[in-house]
Amino acid sequence: MLYRIAYVIHHRLCLRPGRPTSHAQVVIVGAYRNGGAGKTPFCIWLANKLCDHGKKVAVLCHAAAQDEAKLLKNKLPRCTVLATRNRYTAAHKLDPDFDIILCDDGFEDSRLQFAKAICLEWDDEPHGIADLFPAGRARSLVKDHKNITLRLKCAGTTPDVRFCIQQIRNAQGNAPEAPVTLVVGIGDPERFFGDMEHTGLQIHKALALRDHDKGIENIVSKLLAGGQNVVTTEKDACRLSPDSTAHAKLFVAVQSVDVTPEAETRIMALLS
Repeated sequence: MLYRIAYVIHHRLCLRPGRPTSHAQVVIVGAYRNGGAGKTPFCIWLANKLCDHGKKVAVLCHAAAQDEAKLLKNKLPRCTVLATRNRYTAAHKLDPDFDIILCDDGFEDSRLQFAKAICLEWDDEPHGIADLFPAGRARSLVKDHKNITLRLKCAGTTPDVRFCIQQIRNAQGNAPEAPVTLVVGIGDPERFFGDMEHTGLQIHKALALRDHDKGIENIVSKLLAGGQNVVTTEKDACRLSPDSTAHAKLFVAVQSVDVTPEAETRIMALLS
């Protein structure tokens, strides 16, 4: 209840709807989940699609998520990637120079009410206070978001967007052959662990750290020094040292984003 009261007061006093951009189209990729919805990999997919259509794209992420910023820069050489604590101000500064300003999250910033919001839905939308952070997985309720332009299903038997493990390789291009230890610091580690089980790999242990955990390097380096095969995500690998990422026993799981043709048509029609 205290979290909910603080949330409402903060938005009414500090995050009032702001003025729209004059040139660039602002697009938010968000989700009700506090983390682990697939926003960053979907932003990478969408930014590449927009670049393929000749759009000049900037991508905004939060300054606290330096691993996401590094991953976005690695994956999006055709885009300008900016880590910022104020997406609203950054969007207006970039406005004259870009066609699309894509926000990796920003779902809770009601100053961006003018933006087109794409919501990744996992069939666990929050409707009551018990669903809210820190007790639950979400930061806000369904009723807080009346400006969602497009909803994309990510769960169920016929999702619009499917996230899959495409490959697991070390720096030398080899796949793991012996039992592995999973080490991740992401929003939804259990979903990643489940995806890894479906790959058929023999899993020795699974370690779940806090999202963006800066201590992952110490843990991984010790496991590697002990001769263990370690598997982590692309985002987590961005927080590791060059020595760790180059190690023959460090393997990175590369995620693919599969969007149905019908959903892709709806997305591109929205942003044309």
